[in-house]
Amino acid sequence: MNTDPTSLFSLAPKRLQWLATRQNVVSENIANANISGYRAQDVQSFASYLEDTGRSQQLQEAEVVEAKVLSGATMTGNNVNLEEQLVEANSASGQFQMAASLYRKAHEMVYAVAGRR
Repeated sequence: MNTDPTSLFSLAPKRLQWLATRQNVVSENIANANISGYRAQDVQSFASYLEDTGRSQQLQEAEVVEAKVLSGATMTGNNVNLEEQLVEANSASGQFQMAASLYRKAHEMVYAVAGRR
């Protein structure tokens, strides 16, 4: 079995943690869409998250950064675009489901090969 740092069994938990943090940040953006002065947030890219977690054995949350939004801020200084945030939430949810499914299938495959199924 491949146990190097890019194997599915080391990459999938990191992807799931990153997606969970991203979903949390997006939900906070949606919740604060009417708060004056609130600035939309996002998480660091997955590639930079992998670099950061590659140095550590522990899973950690992704770094939260200010989001790059396409539209400008409203008169209240809030720059959250609900349509963009809903698309991001849907995307993160779909990616999470796919990553979790792949991780589960890989575990089932290992159990099948080991004769424990």
